[in-house]
Amino acid sequence: MQILILGAGYAGLRAALDLDRLLAGNTSAAQVTLVDQNSYHQLVQLLHLTATKASYAAETARPLDRIVQNRSIRCIQGRVVRLDPAARCVHLADGAQLPYDRVVLALGGETSYADIPGAREHTLPLRSYKQAIALREHLISSFLQAATTSDDTARRILMTTAIVGGGYTGCQFAGELAAWADELCTETGAPRTDVRIALLDRSDSLLKQFGPWATREAERVLDAVGVSVYLQTSVEWVEPHILHVNDKRLLRAHTIVWAGGVVAPALIAESGLPVDSAGRAIVDRYLRVQGQAAVFAVGDCAHVPDGDTGATVPATASYATRQGEQLAQTLFDEIEGRAPRPYEALKLGELVSLGPNDGVGNPLGIPLYGLPVILLKKGVEQWYLSTIE
Repeated sequence: MQILILGAGYAGLRAALDLDRLLAGNTSAAQVTLVDQNSYHQLVQLLHLTATKASYAAETARPLDRIVQNRSIRCIQGRVVRLDPAARCVHLADGAQLPYDRVVLALGGETSYADIPGAREHTLPLRSYKQAIALREHLISSFLQAATTSDDTARRILMTTAIVGGGYTGCQFAGELAAWADELCTETGAPRTDVRIALLDRSDSLLKQFGPWATREAERVLDAVGVSVYLQTSVEWVEPHILHVNDKRLLRAHTIVWAGGVVAPALIAESGLPVDSAGRAIVDRYLRVQGQAAVFAVGDCAHVPDGDTGATVPATASYATRQGEQLAQTLFDEIEGRAPRPYEALKLGELVSLGPNDGVGNPLGIPLYGLPVILLKKGVEQWYLSTIE
């Protein structure tokens, strides 16, 4: 059986590694092929650190050839451009065609600009390793320019960062940027008093997934480190270094970071698969795409139902990893001729950092905040690395 796994993110890599372990190197039963446009596995949960700390660059991008060495997984670097479910074939940008018996869509998500004029052209996303590096270089360049600017207004704009989106990415990056500001100003010679960080969200609270206690704590912590939070503030259109918001105000910032949501890659819908409003493949209880015997989907590109509530499972790394684990077992059961068991969303909780020494979380449903969140988060990250290398 030829099994293609498209995407080496949290879900795809976990599925490949676990399936290889279950097969115990028996490539006569199945050949697992992992396809990704990059030569590395990127730790999306560390992108806010990569964008503010040079030392995290190597931590965030883990070479795939090193991960799969001594395993029977075949790796192909290439960009998927089309899926043909009828022919059971995947087409890559370089013209290569990959036939399959089973295919797993683990393509992750892309930044959603919600059709807001100018957002794609005039903002910086934070969804990938390369984007995090580009954002860091942009900030350093802006502060270096500010250090040599005599015009007070121009200098303040150069040192203003606006972050659109008060979810995980927006809050974590805001906290890290506030902590980095002192060092950044020292290194560039820019005046610390001109640093401005604004966090905008169209809802009435930050981190709505956590509940009122966490949103209040997040707002308190970010306010204490100098982040100005603007709630019920939606962006109507974007010009170079200017945000036009819903109350007709203008916010001028040389750096505009877009963390306003995620959509699935367009090729999923273009392949004729059933998708939701965010372009995610709709799957059944076994993570199989509805109406497709040979196509599965996991992670950010999948609309996965929670069997308990019926709601869509959150698109986070922890859920994606567990979906990868489940799918590996499902595929192995199919190879062995056993009936698969349905996916169950194991709710272990989430952890969000708000700078190097503060955060909020709900591990196992228990409210947690402050330094313990950071320590637990680092422990989880180290544990994860130990499972892939």
